[in-house]
Amino acid sequence: MIDIDTAFRYRLKLNKSAGFTCHKFIQVLADAVTQSGLDYTLKKNRPRVYVYSGAAEDEESLAEIAEIFLNTYIKPEEIKTKLAPYFEGSGFVLKDVELLPFHLTSVQNLISHVGYKVEGVRGSISRALSLCPKSERKHLYSIERLNANEIKVVMKLNPSGSFSPVLELLTLLRLDVKKEDYKATRIALYWVDKQGVLQSV
Repeated sequence: MIDIDTAFRYRLKLNKSAGFTCHKFIQVLADAVTQSGLDYTLKKNRPRVYVYSGAAEDEESLAEIAEIFLNTYIKPEEIKTKLAPYFEGSGFVLKDVELLPFHLTSVQNLISHVGYKVEGVRGSISRALSLCPKSERKHLYSIERLNANEIKVVMKLNPSGSFSPVLELLTLLRLDVKKEDYKATRIALYWVDKQGVLQSV
């Protein structure tokens, strides 16, 4: 059992390459924490680590979140230096580490929206929205065209607690998506503040 008076909680922000799963990353992260020499807390005889809201295997992601728990305080930049070498070749790149209050709501319970940049999408967004009933696009929060070939989509969590596939939404909207050109990159995870405004995690 973790002593909440002495445990220190750190959030890791990472990039993920397409072709890698967050399920695999749980083991990568646990191994990295073990081999780094960090004084970690245990859960079932393994380092206590969490990986949240992972992007699909075929998606590149610039917004992956994980957490680790340590028994002693270490500066976040030192943790980054210790862990980063163990991610080489894993498909994940450690961007940032921050110390969190231990009792802060977990990211899993905090995140409510996800943002994607989608390449290879043509067609009129306004026309697509006018033809698609609101009831069928209830998980869509916003969609905007960035240029002739790219759009930005923000989606809400669905009732199962996961995010609907981007391609499913684009197909529903009947936007022109060529399979060979289509690429979705997760660019942000969001939570909603007290004023109802989306904030990036």
